[in-house]
Parts: sequence; structure tokens; C-alpha cells
Amino acid sequence: MANDSGLVDQYEELQNMKKELEIKEENLKKNIVKLAIEKNTNILFGTNKKCSIKEYMKIIYPEDKTIIMNLIKERGFYDKLSSLNYLKLGNAIAKGEVDKEISDLTKQEKAFRLYLQEIKKF
Repeated sequence: MANDSGLVDQYEELQNMKKELEIKEENLKKNIVKLAIEKNTNILFGTNKKCSIKEYMKIIYPEDKTIIMNLIKERGFYDKLSSLNYLKLGNAIAKGEVDKEISDLTKQEKAFRLYLQEIKKF
């Protein structure tokens, strides 16, 4: 089995590379949009692929969503617009907070999350 520090260091390196790539990707997207606007087109061509640029209206909700939620409920839109939060349901099933009949419809398997933290050096 490989040593701890080697595996963790590789994982850290990949996480850092991923963050850098995400930043580069975001900058590339901005430059692609800028070029498409300059060329007055919604399609740009690469060597092997074409890139379609679609403009859309992004909805930005207020930080405090209480007022909008109350209005949605008052106007009868809540049932139409709401959906099940599977993350919360999964947590409730794992903690045994849900009826057995519901949890029996699911299966459970072990999974792992990895978290990197700085080592405090004295």
C-alpha cells in the first residue's frame, strides 16, 4: 500500500489543478462570449468542435427569500414549483428519521468524502 503523504499530496495537487482549470475555463468562457458579441454571431468554430453561445436571462433571487416564499405559497404556486430535496431525504433516511416503509424503498451503500485541511505547524 502506498504511503499516506504520497496519496494525500497527489489528491491535494489534483484539487489545486482542478481549481486552476475552473478559473481558466471561466476566463475562456468570458473571452468566447466577448468574441461572439464582437463578431455578432452565436456560433464560433474550433478545429474539431463548434461552440454555440446562447444568451439567457439569469434570475437572481434576494438573499432573504422569506417574502418571495410567502407570496408563492399565498398565490398557490408552491406545490407546482417545489420539489423533493433528495439530499435532505437521504440524510433523514441514514439517521433513521423516516418511516421504515419509505426507507425500505431505497438501498444504502457506504461511500466516502475526502476533505483536505492544512496541517498546523508549530
